[in-house]
Amino acid sequence: MKRKSAGTMHTSTATGFTRPVIILHGIGDPKRTLEPGEQTFWLSKEEFLTVLDRIVEMGNDAPLITFDDGNASDVEVALPELAARKLKAVFFLLTSRIDTPGSLGRSDLDSLINMGHEIGLHGHAHIDWRGLSPTEKTQEFQVARNTLSELAGVAVTVAAAPFGLYDRQTVHDLRDLGFAALYTSDRGLAHQSAFIRPRNCLEGGMTQTQLDAALMGRVGGIRKVRRMFGIARKRLLPLRVSP
Repeated sequence: MKRKSAGTMHTSTATGFTRPVIILHGIGDPKRTLEPGEQTFWLSKEEFLTVLDRIVEMGNDAPLITFDDGNASDVEVALPELAARKLKAVFFLLTSRIDTPGSLGRSDLDSLINMGHEIGLHGHAHIDWRGLSPTEKTQEFQVARNTLSELAGVAVTVAAAPFGLYDRQTVHDLRDLGFAALYTSDRGLAHQSAFIRPRNCLEGGMTQTQLDAALMGRVGGIRKVRRMFGIARKRLLPLRVSP
């Protein structure tokens, strides 16, 4: 039986099936000052092309592709390579970085939408979403979402937690605002009818074994145990009472 190409697979809004999800960040040489530790998550162009070619080979087993932070390389490098392979992705953007050096501009959002990609919320200022004040929640969730929706001309229905950090309160707040899903960095497989959807982060310099594990959402050994305890801690802590 002939497999469909990866480009024909369901998008992030589909329900009823489980699949891996990967996180990509910047590609090539950064054109802005990076935050401490951020360089780890940048891939060379050669590494990025290897990832995309492997995804095409995976066919119906391929992961959903996501990009965080809204780096300029999303359009300058990733967009034409995705198009060449008929692949789609979700781009999680920060509104504070739009139209700043090294990041996507307003016209780039049009390019992403016109090429059939999805826009998601990564917040406003790339800060930890845990413990936000009411004012910060308004800025990070509502104002940023409205800004993205207006710039992209489409509804923004999915969010990705900065640094992969979230808690039960974060989930509660985003649900209340009508978001369809929260993408995290918990590793493993994501069920597309679930609100919380784990992702697997790619790093520069990964071995082929590490890359394949991430692309397939495999978590093994002690990391699997740590993941289980980490998820339980984040999702089961009591809701905070706002002052």
